[in-house]
Amino acid sequence: MRDDDASTMQAMPHRMMGMNKAATLPVRLAAQETRLAARLETLRKLKAAVDPLHAALTADQKKTADEIMLGPMGMMM
Repeated sequence: MRDDDASTMQAMPHRMMGMNKAATLPVRLAAQETRLAARLETLRKLKAAVDPLHAALTADQKKTADEIMLGPMGMMM
């Protein structure tokens, strides 16, 4: 899961750099749609892994996990 997601995300800047700045609005919107779809797929995979883990934690562990993952240096979303 992670390797595929990482390679998809790493390839995006290269595809974006190759996009002509004069690309039409429909082309740019299609590219953005592709990026957002990839990000959504990655988020869904992450959520599927996190939900059962978070449910198994104690209240203190949940608090700590939330602070770590949702804090200023946590998930950049």
